[in-house]
Amino acid sequence: MPTFRTLPLGAIRPLGWLLSQLQHDLDDGFASRLDQLTRHAANNLFEQRIESSSAQVAWWDSETRGNWLWGYVMMAGLAGSPAHLDRTRSLVEALKASQDADGYIGIYSPASRYAHLAGENGELWGQSRALLPLLAYYELSGDPAYLQAVEKAVRLTMAQYGPGRSYFQRGEQKGRDVLTGLAHGLCYCDVLEWLFALTGDEDYSEFGRWLYADFSAMPRPFFSDDLAQPNLLESQHPFSGHAVHTAEHLRALLWAASLEDSPQTDRGVRAALARLRDYCLPSGALLGDEAIHGLPTPDIGYEYCTLTELLFSLSSALQKSGDIFFGDWMETLAFNAAQGARLADGTAIAYLSSDTRREASARVADAYSNDQGGGRFKYSPTHEDVACCCNPNSVRFLPHTISRMWLSLADRPGLAAVVYGSCRLKTRVGAIPVEIREDTGYPFSNRVTFTIQPEAPLDCALLFRRPGWASAVQVEAAGADSHEESGWIHLHKTWQPGDVVCLEFETGVRGVPYPGGALSLHYGPLQFAAALAPVFKETKDYPLPGFHDYDVLPVSPGEEVFLPMIEESSPNFGFTVVEDPGADLRSPWSRAPIRLKRGSLELVPLGCTILRQAHFHIGPA
Repeated sequence: MPTFRTLPLGAIRPLGWLLSQLQHDLDDGFASRLDQLTRHAANNLFEQRIESSSAQVAWWDSETRGNWLWGYVMMAGLAGSPAHLDRTRSLVEALKASQDADGYIGIYSPASRYAHLAGENGELWGQSRALLPLLAYYELSGDPAYLQAVEKAVRLTMAQYGPGRSYFQRGEQKGRDVLTGLAHGLCYCDVLEWLFALTGDEDYSEFGRWLYADFSAMPRPFFSDDLAQPNLLESQHPFSGHAVHTAEHLRALLWAASLEDSPQTDRGVRAALARLRDYCLPSGALLGDEAIHGLPTPDIGYEYCTLTELLFSLSSALQKSGDIFFGDWMETLAFNAAQGARLADGTAIAYLSSDTRREASARVADAYSNDQGGGRFKYSPTHEDVACCCNPNSVRFLPHTISRMWLSLADRPGLAAVVYGSCRLKTRVGAIPVEIREDTGYPFSNRVTFTIQPEAPLDCALLFRRPGWASAVQVEAAGADSHEESGWIHLHKTWQPGDVVCLEFETGVRGVPYPGGALSLHYGPLQFAAALAPVFKETKDYPLPGFHDYDVLPVSPGEEVFLPMIEESSPNFGFTVVEDPGADLRSPWSRAPIRLKRGSLELVPLGCTILRQAHFHIGPA
């Protein structure tokens, strides 16, 4: 299979609804205003340092602010919005200015840094939340001062830990649920991997390998130990950790495996990916409300933080393995679970969502609420009464998706289209600058057109992911040598300015099972659901107009939803795909451009719904 390298932030610029959603979220949503809506994003621990994180929540505000700033920098840069570019520049300039003379960027005072007792601490987690926005800004701006600041900070930290100087120390006095920040610290590998990709300096890769080994050596069980290597090598060991940790730790495991030729690590990767699939829903989500437990049933909860971290980890899996399965999964997650857990106007998300959802309110119980209302299923621009983690993480989701729509080939000159959608790619293949414009109504249309504009004739391969759901693909590429291998459509020629490639994917309505025998229905990359009429009840107002917490209730509380049985033997399950000519493809999640119809039953994309039934029972029509 091919392997790939990531492209710098800004090489891929969104068009169509992707750009419209970014712009709308920036101009009207909470994405650019989170620090004005909640003190947790306004609290700047990178400047106002703390003495200790022995109290579990001490580092939380660095997570909130850092993830929000990382997402905001990426959104502003990809959208190219002058006002937001100005604001994010001032925010990252202030963050860089917080660096001490010795290089430290983080959340602890000089007397407290690197001096934590065994157990809970937010040192590496807090540092990573500061360094990742700086790296994002470096790639978008090209200003070397930001890369230099990050390298200086990381070299200081690498000098504090290593063989014989463990970071992951579990104090015996510490219980299972008070190691959250410590376990998050494995995400320091995100910084290290990015630096290694930018510089090729093996100091970063060696420290990353050590960090994953140190994590795996922590005495078990410990909080969120799902991806510790000894657990992965035990064939009967289930996942049971905090779903967010499990999703994000996958990247560290994948990177460690890519750096060494180790049968044990390779076994661990295979085990991790197989188990992960066991806990995932047809919408692409990893279950967990908050911990992983139970089966991926239609009404099981999943967290928005987990959606973001899973998307980022799946892109890493595809880049390193070349397996198109991960591209399929990325699209399923991005176009279904993620859109179905947010309001189309960008003013609120659900902390916890589910595929079938008949109520989205604070009174809906979750695993942490002892059958009482846990507050996680409502819609909010902050969720600050529970934990302000999902909202800043949701700001990262779409930029991460856009930044991985294309990859470059690692073994020869060429590029690969990974996630489909309207965008413009500007990069170099070898020494030749090239621009590729991708025009499509995807995922609402299965036709994609690429216009290739190299500055000089360009002899290289272009690869296009063949979706696993496509029964056939029509390829138009005049003069190109074409073959298909491992799910990739390979086109090779000397590309001239104005060359065009058109792909059209053929498919039908298909069923994907839930445990228990119910089916979800899909067409192309979209899952479809029966929309249930919602009633919005404002439960909290914010200082900024237009922002509220909402309980979303059914029009008829307690009334059972009746849907006809789905006849499995009928072609397309008896449904016809119908286009809506009145829908606006710049805002497709507000009014569905396509629907599935069978008699009086009408289904719309799951991402176009608030309340819905996403599972259907099989039986006679």
